[in-house]
Amino acid sequence: MDSDSNYLDGIRSAWLGEKFGETFFCAMASSSNDDLMRESWRTLAQLEVVTGNRMASVLEAHGESASTDEIIEISDELLHQYTDAPLQSSMLQMKETIEKAVVRFDQLLATAPDEDVTAVQFLVDHELALLAFVERKLDGEHEHALDAVNSLLESKTH
Repeated sequence: MDSDSNYLDGIRSAWLGEKFGETFFCAMASSSNDDLMRESWRTLAQLEVVTGNRMASVLEAHGESASTDEIIEISDELLHQYTDAPLQSSMLQMKETIEKAVVRFDQLLATAPDEDVTAVQFLVDHELALLAFVERKLDGEHEHALDAVNSLLESKTH
């Protein structure tokens, strides 16, 4: 039973992380002066919404509530940490965060019951798509940075 509890704690944590990611990317879009980046941030926010909805479904399937009384806000300090830095620095910060999430979500996938594997695999895949975005931005491949994200969003119903 403890492993079930740990698993559901991990799903709840992932769900909250998606809610945070959505808020963060929306804040980045709102503060961006670059039209292309503003659209990129909005697309990333949409991926967080889709992924968060999948995690909410997993929680609900296990009899858990996918709601929180917490208000998720992005501090000005965190926002400025990204918006005041050159894009390269912001992408490096994001890369580090995403790589840690990939490891956590891979571990969650390894413990997922069969009925949750598809949703948790999407969770892993969404982090890999975010990582591809960051790596392409770092490599200067701006025109293809969202390819993996858009592909995943297009497959969201599968």
